[in-house]
Amino acid sequence: MTGITEFRCNDIVYLEFIKTTGGYMDINGDGDINTKDIEAIANYWDEYAPLFDGDHNEENIDMWSEELMKLLNDGDQNVNKVLDIGTGFLALMLAENGCDVTGIDISREMMEIGMRKASEHGLNIDFTYSLCEEIPFSDNEFDAAVNARVLWTLTEPVKALKEWKRVVRPGGKIISFMRVANIDGSLYYKKEEGEVALPLSNATREDYIRVYLDAGLVNIGVIELPEEMSTSDMGHWTAFIGEVPDETTTK
Repeated sequence: MTGITEFRCNDIVYLEFIKTTGGYMDINGDGDINTKDIEAIANYWDEYAPLFDGDHNEENIDMWSEELMKLLNDGDQNVNKVLDIGTGFLALMLAENGCDVTGIDISREMMEIGMRKASEHGLNIDFTYSLCEEIPFSDNEFDAAVNARVLWTLTEPVKALKEWKRVVRPGGKIISFMRVANIDGSLYYKKEEGEVALPLSNATREDYIRVYLDAGLVNIGVIELPEEMSTSDMGHWTAFIGEVPDETTTK
């Protein structure tokens, strides 16, 4: 049965998490970082949830599904349990291909859309309300983790990637799908003046490779996906892939 798992710390624990991770900034401008800042971020994505959902109408879902499973299973035929970070259409495709899928998001609206679509298609997906920098799952719990258009939204992407690495088993993949628009390799996303500083808001392919390496991932790969996968004018998709190392052999 598809549903949302609540994951809310009390205010003291939440505040301590934010201060120690530095994952979020003082968005409401009151001189402190607190739960109101978390709410501001969640509200932002709640507002844009229908827009992001509409973007998926421009995607060739059949081609997406084929490319997604090809990337996941390349060199690893034991991929079953997959974490979708910033849950969306990837979770639906994974579930349709028989994967055991868990989706996490800070936006309740995003999850509500995912729940509705999963129910409409008779899919079993577990949705968990969670920050992506501190995930409420055990070490090595998943075979792989995927996300689409998430890394550029984070103030500390390396810290987030390290957390994703923690919950994926050794040898498992972390795949980030991003749009690339410019001939010099920089990504589509632009930072507006006055916006919270996002290290990857105008990043190049090399920047993404660097954060993957800084997070301790290995066998980094960059795959340019077919332009036919999308009719959007936001640029074509690029997949950034990294493997979780076996720490017992790398020490």
